[in-house]
Amino acid sequence: MINEELSHTFNGIADILELKNENPFRIRAYRKAAQIMEDLAEDVTGLIGTGKLKDVPGIGKDLYAKIEEYALTGKITVFEELKKEFPQGVLDILYIPGVGPKTAKLLFETQGIDSIEKLETAAGSGKLTGIKGIKDKTIANILKGIALKKSIQGRFPLGTALPIGEMIVNELKKVKGVSSIELAGSIRRRKETVGDIDILIISNEPELVMDRFAQVKDIERMLSRGPTRSSAILKNTHIQVDVRVVEKDSFGAALAYFTGSKAHNIKLREIAIKKGYKLNEYGVFDINNDRKVSGATEEDVYDALGLQFVPPEIREDQGEIELALEHRLPALIRQQDIRGDVHMHTVYSDGDSTVSQMAEYARSLGYAYIAITDHSQSLGIARGLDPMRLESQIKEIDAFNTTAAGIKVLKGMEVDILGDGRLDMDSALLDRLDIVIGSVHSGFKQSREQITGRMIKAMATGLVDCIGHPSGRLIGERDAYELDWDAVFDAARTYHVAMEINSYPLRLDLTDTMIKKAHSKGLKFMITTDSHDPKQMRYMSYGVSVARRGWLEEKDVVNTKNYTDLMKWLKGDR
Repeated sequence: MINEELSHTFNGIADILELKNENPFRIRAYRKAAQIMEDLAEDVTGLIGTGKLKDVPGIGKDLYAKIEEYALTGKITVFEELKKEFPQGVLDILYIPGVGPKTAKLLFETQGIDSIEKLETAAGSGKLTGIKGIKDKTIANILKGIALKKSIQGRFPLGTALPIGEMIVNELKKVKGVSSIELAGSIRRRKETVGDIDILIISNEPELVMDRFAQVKDIERMLSRGPTRSSAILKNTHIQVDVRVVEKDSFGAALAYFTGSKAHNIKLREIAIKKGYKLNEYGVFDINNDRKVSGATEEDVYDALGLQFVPPEIREDQGEIELALEHRLPALIRQQDIRGDVHMHTVYSDGDSTVSQMAEYARSLGYAYIAITDHSQSLGIARGLDPMRLESQIKEIDAFNTTAAGIKVLKGMEVDILGDGRLDMDSALLDRLDIVIGSVHSGFKQSREQITGRMIKAMATGLVDCIGHPSGRLIGERDAYELDWDAVFDAARTYHVAMEINSYPLRLDLTDTMIKKAHSKGLKFMITTDSHDPKQMRYMSYGVSVARRGWLEEKDVVNTKNYTDLMKWLKGDR
């Protein structure tokens, strides 16, 4: 977790520098450092020990020194000094959607607002009205942003919780006597946000497990510690982790019980009662004589109740039990069904790597193809491609495909859907590409009619193959656009446009509920990572999990096709 801590620290430095209105290049350097830490696959402490950290692209002497300082002391002096310049509450305000550094600084210096609570009170009571630079719309957005933050208070994005849970599982599975270990709870169902981390274990040495758990370096404090169950709060994130050791013949029942959801479990217990059974975390029991019928595996539990095994992702009491009774559950898509990643960025726009570097990493993942989809020209902040640079990229990809073996690179673009629905690139150039993803990157606060109309107009061009991150939401940071989803999905069906499931952990867009709605209208999907760095292609598992929660099968997702069939689909065989 030191990588995550460093990422948080470098972003914190950048935040304060923004408040101070410092050099934007310096700010960008720290944002870049935070991203490098987030993307590292190996623990940075180990990389320092082996000397390999110096070989990581983007880590120069200054950054290396700060990383080393943190590894040795748990602090970075620059950050500690910067934090003294503003109250912590001002920094907290920065993370409220609708509040930027300039607004946070203005409110602090002129109104003394140094906490989210004071901000909410001031905004709600009208005290911000009339302040120069603060418009009525700004106040409305501040209140909306605070409400958004509150909506996930006490919960954590899956992209934060899952790597932590997996790290602890990997530590505990090394303990002598551990024969099985699984994550449970909402994290196992792959909910987009989770409240805590539950871990279930089979072990004939439970006290050794509890000893090792108490020694996990990222624990801030132990809440409880017993012979078979312990709870702790983690540093920085403050996520609660509960570890339980259960009996081998009850592991399946416990895993089902603690995975949930509550509504799903209630239905299971109702079915058990109708069959003359009692179901709890210890197993399935005959009501008449208390004889244990099953409980060692989840499959046994479901089978004893006359049900097809229900994958964890769809245990939400949304019709899955009724279908499981009839053994008619869909064969949910698996990560190994994905043949290629069709949304990613390179150094041509705001990516970190070259076309060939992205392709080589994708090949190492076993992909048959990728699509390079850099931004279009209007997105200046992302160094979007103008026609001349797009021509250059087309030539580079063509050259790569003539010499490289084992993987194909599709020519593509993530083209901006402009405020009036026009596409941000000449149609003749777009027509030469293999794949075009149309995305909204501006005008988020347009009316429902405006933003719906511009999306439909873009699809009607016949040039767009897929709508990128369709709702535009960022979990806990930005609400979805105001869209008429029925109209958008109907247009997508009319013009044969796929919907993206963006795997980036803070996007997970479309959501599971919207996937179901789109799927009911017969739409196709593309699961992509929107990678700006090769290692971000590992995020594909998040997108697949969302697709599974949306009940999708392999046939529903375009990039499960082989290269030949994908190209046929893109050329109009839809």
